[in-house]
Amino acid sequence: MKICAIISEYNPFHYGHLKHITDAKRQSGADAVMVILSGNFTQRGEPTILNKHVRARIALEAGADIVVQMPTAYATSTAEIFALAGVKIANSFENVTHLAFGCETENTALLQEIAKFLAEEPKEYKTKLKQYLDQGNSLVVSREKAIDDLIKSEKVAFSEITEVGNILKQPNNILAIEYLKALIKTNSKITPVFTTRGDSDYASEEVVGKNSSATAIRARLYKTGKVNKVKKLVPAFTYSLLKEEVKTFGLPDTQVFNDLCLYALKMASKEDIKKVFDVSEGLENRFYEVSRNTKDLNDLLLQVKTKRYTYTRIKRIVLGNLLKINAKAVKSIYDLKVLPFIKVLAFKNDSNELLKSVSANTNLIIRVNNVEAEQSEIYKELAAIEDRANQVYYMLLRKNNAIPEYTPDLLTKSIKI
Repeated sequence: MKICAIISEYNPFHYGHLKHITDAKRQSGADAVMVILSGNFTQRGEPTILNKHVRARIALEAGADIVVQMPTAYATSTAEIFALAGVKIANSFENVTHLAFGCETENTALLQEIAKFLAEEPKEYKTKLKQYLDQGNSLVVSREKAIDDLIKSEKVAFSEITEVGNILKQPNNILAIEYLKALIKTNSKITPVFTTRGDSDYASEEVVGKNSSATAIRARLYKTGKVNKVKKLVPAFTYSLLKEEVKTFGLPDTQVFNDLCLYALKMASKEDIKKVFDVSEGLENRFYEVSRNTKDLNDLLLQVKTKRYTYTRIKRIVLGNLLKINAKAVKSIYDLKVLPFIKVLAFKNDSNELLKSVSANTNLIIRVNNVEAEQSEIYKELAAIEDRANQVYYMLLRKNNAIPEYTPDLLTKSIKI
């Protein structure tokens, strides 16, 4: 059996995602699709519109056969770590033969050239990169400038140098490069499958019918508070489950989330903040001082943000502080050949043959009795982060309704922290 993996957030699932699953299965010739899904928080440092179990059910409706979760510690981190975690999960399954992801360019050969160059990280590149980072530029900008300098000085050659700069500016290309880098660095046997997205940019808030991005759909939902306002923007199965969940639990309360984040910062010491992943160069001092002189998280984000530390990066750090995601836990992905566990969120009822074929070279958690009696320290830490993420997420929903009883999560009574 051949399985094509897709790494995604589906926040929420829209027509572009549906096309992606269809194209991925067709282009790969796979027998089944495995979705590797983020948990209840996103790489942008925000709560998801729908919880991970509902998003997993939607993925099955869309044609996926099995949905597994990427641990929150990695799913809320940088593009490099997000991609590396996803690829290492895919690598854990012998039958995963393909990995499908989107990109803005049709020049996939050049995309692979760039990924190979960045995976190898020549000395000249690292020197140039550090130079631009030291000037206060973000990683994305510094990388683009460093490569541009090396091209101009003829210290690196690509097949089509005029396109390199444009490719490095596009968000889906950037993530695609990270997937390719991860495949190279893990010596993966998985074949990449490239798909192009529709007419709407993934971060665009412009509503353009069935081509509307997840960003635009979320914006409309929060602006209007009415699910029927996005009915024509998402597939019928997404709308049905979205309507049901929002009617029962409402949308995650962003004001409550912001207040929790600000409270956690105000309660944290400089040393606490310093332990959060991606905090460097004394940034903990800036967070500490600003948090004590503001009552509004958005104001704090704007004050802490710099040319080097982008808005999204700051939001991830704020979430990391709230969920106590320490740098050690996040960096563990670089050392782990396989993750200590993989949580199955959903699979089709007729997937017995599939489940037998996807046996992973790690602990595959389908139900409570799949949780190992003896856990490593990183197992416990990743599980504890997951539990905190779940607890915080359900605080953002309507209080007058009970939390739904799903398959127990990673942190169970058998795990002693």
